[in-house]
Amino acid sequence: MNGTRVGYARCSTDEQDVAIQTEQLLALGVPEDRIYIDRGFSGTTRRNRNGLDQALAAVWNGSVFTVTKFDRFARNMAEANQILTDLSGRGVLFGLGASIYDWKDPFGRLFLQTLAMVAEFEATLGNPRTREAMARDKKNGKLKGKQPKLPEPARRSIRRRYAEGEVSLADLATEYSVGRSTIHRIVHGPETSR
Repeated sequence: MNGTRVGYARCSTDEQDVAIQTEQLLALGVPEDRIYIDRGFSGTTRRNRNGLDQALAAVWNGSVFTVTKFDRFARNMAEANQILTDLSGRGVLFGLGASIYDWKDPFGRLFLQTLAMVAEFEATLGNPRTREAMARDKKNGKLKGKQPKLPEPARRSIRRRYAEGEVSLADLATEYSVGRSTIHRIVHGPETSR
């Protein structure tokens, strides 16, 4: 099948790059103006993925919706099945790299459903693994957490001045160029036990 390809690329954070996916899509014959991108969105939901919505709107009967890896497309089995069913109903094939699958073909459906299941499984495993790695790094002193906005001497001064009734929270926030909530946490939060 040589249908015109429409490409989709996604990365989970704004800091990540889609250059490799874009290069691969171009190499597969996707025209540059038919590559749609989402940056900073998880594949676990379709919500707010304008690039995906545009790519799905850009396909037509006989075209091939193309991604480089299945998890770039979806990490939610129910949504993947829904989108693939919709594409198939419109006569659109699904391209995964150089391979093209027809959702109406029993093998194609089984294969894509399996990929959707694995992608969702990997996504659900990711969260606990990330938390485990962060706990290990924190224990080993590699993960310090978010550093305070103000150094300890400034925090001590703020606590002392506020306790003596010298100045209000709003005045301290203005003086130190931070939000009132930051001053409130310094004065009333867990830091007071230090």
